[in-house]
Amino acid sequence: MKRMFAKASFYVGLGLFWFWIPNARAIVSGSTTDTSDPGSSAWTYVGTVNGASGVYLGTYNDTYWVLTAGHVGLGDFTLDGVTYSAVTGSAISIYNNDSSPADLTLYQIASDPGLTALTIASTDQFSGTTVQMIGFGGGKSWGANTIYGYTNYTLDGYLFNGRGIVTLASGEGGNGGQGVGGDSGGGEFYFNGTTWVLAGILSGVGDIMNGSTDLGNGTIAVDLSVYRSQILADINAVSAIPEPATLALGMGTMVLGLTVWRRRRVG
Repeated sequence: MKRMFAKASFYVGLGLFWFWIPNARAIVSGSTTDTSDPGSSAWTYVGTVNGASGVYLGTYNDTYWVLTAGHVGLGDFTLDGVTYSAVTGSAISIYNNDSSPADLTLYQIASDPGLTALTIASTDQFSGTTVQMIGFGGGKSWGANTIYGYTNYTLDGYLFNGRGIVTLASGEGGNGGQGVGGDSGGGEFYFNGTTWVLAGILSGVGDIMNGSTDLGNGTIAVDLSVYRSQILADINAVSAIPEPATLALGMGTMVLGLTVWRRRRVG
């Protein structure tokens, strides 16, 4: 494994100049686009929402959750040709520690796609880690790349900012997968030896500068290891709420217990 870039030298001064690319092509590796199933389980979790992309996270206590970019937002989710209705009012924004919004929207869909819950990254990966990028920029496709490093960034033209994973067009010998318009909200995954892990949500593309050095065209994905706890806590806050019938039964049991106690005291 390669050593991660030191925070002091890499994170400071790295900005993302983001521009929108027309919805004409999918993720590009060099000059090619690969629309075939790569054979990874990650492929089955990425669908389309609002003309862009989203990732199905899984089922939690009979609730079904999608994660996409904040600038894509809530919308009906189409996965493998089946459209799942978004649950109105279910959208949850994800925030940074300073209360600024990250480029992430979490929301529910109304029915179950039948997939097990994805593993969300809990730690950063070393630079050089191979990732698989999957999105719907003009058609579902994928590309491979390697992590260059991590940075704090601002998405130009939006209020969103936070911590992102950087991949460069120069990765993979100049054939590194790069996002295009419509890939926003798609997934960036790595394989940990046993399963595919969701490391990031595709956020923006453009020229990436490290101080005065132009690193060339690249893609930034929201670094989910930073937001994993918040995402799971938000899901749990909704999915752990008892159904009305269950709640009523619990209250009835409490009242019954109180009545029995009183009778014993009086007797």
